[in-house]
Amino acid sequence: MVQAKLDVEKQGIQLRYDRNQLLPLLDVFGTYGFNGSGRQFGDALSDLASTDRSYWTAGGKISVSLANIKTRNNVRSDKATLQQLVLTLKKIEEGVMIDIDNDIGTVRASYDQVQATRTAREYQESALDAEQKKLASGKSTTYTVLQVQRDLTTARGNEIQALDSYNKNLSQLSLHEGTTLEKLGIDLESK
Repeated sequence: MVQAKLDVEKQGIQLRYDRNQLLPLLDVFGTYGFNGSGRQFGDALSDLASTDRSYWTAGGKISVSLANIKTRNNVRSDKATLQQLVLTLKKIEEGVMIDIDNDIGTVRASYDQVQATRTAREYQESALDAEQKKLASGKSTTYTVLQVQRDLTTARGNEIQALDSYNKNLSQLSLHEGTTLEKLGIDLESK
């Protein structure tokens, strides 16, 4: 997205440059010097050395191109390119906003999944505790206790997978927001 913004800025500069080429051209000039003259070369040199015969000139020239077809076409082309780049930038921004919105929904769903698996794990822990108490009082079997332990292990695995998915979705959201480095405490300065 940053590159697209830079492309738009660069094209805007090119458009301004080409528009300036349509303006009339004004050249200003000036000269200053010394003359020397005489019948012999030595007389001319002595006139130059005495600096008695100074001269100066000043002037200006305005050039107006009447047709300037190539430059006018360049301006039209620059405008069209600028419009395309702006549309591309807007499309990229829209895509990023859609990605962020989708990521927020995914993060919320994965957070709810974490809460659900945490509740299931807590339920399995209490079920195991109750089953172990039943076993101690002789109202259950070791087979039933092993089944409840297996269910608890499965619930713990499901919770870990849900947490993993939640963290991956958070990192994806950070990527699309462009805040990954900020969240990690990394500060990059460009000069």
